[in-house]
Amino acid sequence: MDAYENARTKFFWQRCVHLLDGRKSTVAILLRQEDWRPLDAPWWREKQASIIGADIDGNFFLRHCDGSVRFWDHKLQVNIVVAPSVQEFAQMITEGDESVA
Repeated sequence: MDAYENARTKFFWQRCVHLLDGRKSTVAILLRQEDWRPLDAPWWREKQASIIGADIDGNFFLRHCDGSVRFWDHKLQVNIVVAPSVQEFAQMITEGDESVA
């Protein structure tokens, strides 16, 4: 089982990822790789990306066409590079409620 699939199936509750800008995000869902589809939304004006997950605030984790994983912050209307690859993103996911830290 690769790191992404392990993170998707092992942690059922309170998955957390630390973003590179110092924030923490509690992961609500990670999609199966076979369910990734190109994003088609009026607010997304970047190159092709697929939603691979979401946090509890409704922000998205996106797999960008360059292979990186980005965090789309709806409130700020920005995307932040989280990791250079899906596998490295998955390795950043920890179990636990980091939102109260």
